Amino acid sequence: MVSLTFDQKEDFQFVYEHLIKDMNVKQKISVNEAELTLSLQVEPYNAKLCYHISQCIVRCVSTIYEKQWMKQILTTKYYYQDKDEIGEITAIAKSIGEGNIEELPGSDRYTNRVDLLHRSTFSCIEQGGTILFDSYLRFRTGPYRALLTELIGEAIDEYKLEQEYQNFIEALRLLLKSREALQEKVVLVFDGSYGLYDLSGHKLNGMHEPLDNIPNGLSLEEIDSEILLPLLILAPKEIYLYTEDPEEGLAQTIRNVFEERLCFFPLSRVKNFFSGNH
Repeated sequence: MVSLTFDQKEDFQFVYEHLIKDMNVKQKISVNEAELTLSLQVEPYNAKLCYHISQCIVRCVSTIYEKQWMKQILTTKYYYQDKDEIGEITAIAKSIGEGNIEELPGSDRYTNRVDLLHRSTFSCIEQGGTILFDSYLRFRTGPYRALLTELIGEAIDEYKLEQEYQNFIEALRLLLKSREALQEKVVLVFDGSYGLYDLSGHKLNGMHEPLDNIPNGLSLEEIDSEILLPLLILAPKEIYLYTEDPEEGLAQTIRNVFEERLCFFPLSRVKNFFSGNH
């Protein structure tokens, strides 16, 4: 026999509703709503039923408690109080935890955090007896919560990098706004490396003319000297970027700075442009 006793009605209802999605379990479960208790007769070595019960409990933790714990970590360990910042960091943490930030080294251990919790929960269910859900949360989720703390640390680092990047982009926009266009249109080609040209096909890379009105906090050393700096010097009204990879890092930065001035085209069409068939 396995009995689950809850302190919170929300947890009780969540686990119950997920348990009875399996019709075989629905027939075996005993419900005491007054005491918020769910009881199931589990035959020895019935791993399938133990797995189902533990899966429902883990789903409750990851759905109801994970976000709460993330906020708690941010407020008590890192002293964040701003709701918007907390929301942004938890969203980044969720994205990392779902494997959506692939370039982050070792992020796969965060995507496997539910498996870690599941193993601990399954072991608890296999032992049988009465399980107090509040005690389970306190004593059986330690490794899972420790991993959440590490995940939040990674998310904070990503958040700070994003803030720095956005400040950098805003400074470049201000710099661009202060410039007069030295070229109406330029052509940018990315075929593994970048080339910058005027409409006649002459290379424009490597321009290092002085720049005035540099915003506070922006250093010229931070700006890519081969492509981005010449573009800022020229301040063209239109940029035609020929590439097969519009998501490439520098291309994204150029798009964020020059916004509607930038137009993407397939790399295969660049020869047509220079031959005058555009």
